[in-house]
Amino acid sequence: MEKGNCKFLVYFYLFLFISICPNILLIHAAEPVQAATILRQVFETNKKIKTLSYTVLMKERIGNDNIQKKTDFKIIFEPYQIYLKQYYPNKGLEILYNRKVTGDKALLNRNSIAFSLLRLDPTGNMMRKESHHSIFKAGFTYLLEVVEYLYRKYPEENTSVWHNEGLVKYFDITCYKIVFENPCFGFADYIIKEGENLEILSRKIKVCDYMIFENNPHLHSFDDFRAGMKIKVPTDYARQIIIYVDKEKLLPVGVKVYDDKGSFEEYMYTNIRINPVFSAGEFEINNPVYGFR
Repeated sequence: MEKGNCKFLVYFYLFLFISICPNILLIHAAEPVQAATILRQVFETNKKIKTLSYTVLMKERIGNDNIQKKTDFKIIFEPYQIYLKQYYPNKGLEILYNRKVTGDKALLNRNSIAFSLLRLDPTGNMMRKESHHSIFKAGFTYLLEVVEYLYRKYPEENTSVWHNEGLVKYFDITCYKIVFENPCFGFADYIIKEGENLEILSRKIKVCDYMIFENNPHLHSFDDFRAGMKIKVPTDYARQIIIYVDKEKLLPVGVKVYDDKGSFEEYMYTNIRINPVFSAGEFEINNPVYGFR
């Protein structure tokens, strides 16, 4: 067959293939979904959550150690009530916060013989020991407040810090993998204002309060926080954040956070129940399945 005829047949069959199967090529040629499209859906899903229960496997860097914990959470968001029970490292440890029952304190049952039952400031040093976050930041709301703040600060259309890496398997769950890469991460000086503590400041500038504590060796505890004191604060929450968003639930099931030193914190959420109906005594001291009595 002449070369001219061969070329004609090649083009003819290619045209025929495109005409009959246009979607096959479009799948490969389609533009990837922007991270914003997925994140907006996640934000909307979270806004509909009134009550929540889940188990979290966490790994948080405390000093030079990576502390691993497994904890069950039950939360009512308005008015805020929370119960948690730890599997490890402190098996059986319980915390209950319900202003109608515990006032402005949280009730902590250490499940030990000595000083088992304590009433503590939820944001104070004793409660916050070996923990990145206070009980008021449980659930997805604070995490997503941080993500939304970062997205507004570094909009996707004007920066290259956001990436949707497509669908991946995260512990057998089909997830969107959203990556935030922040070349601007660093630390800056800050003067503590009147009335600010670590919890208030972290919410104000959308960072982790433990990261502030860790990078200011002159702070001896979470309570050592005075107006006029000069401290170093992170310019953003992290150098890198990786979020695994469940394709079906449209909520994070995995989060990995890195700072200038490496892995800072990692969370894996399981047994997620959205808007469960809790019993009338779920957040009461005398609940017979709890150990507060």
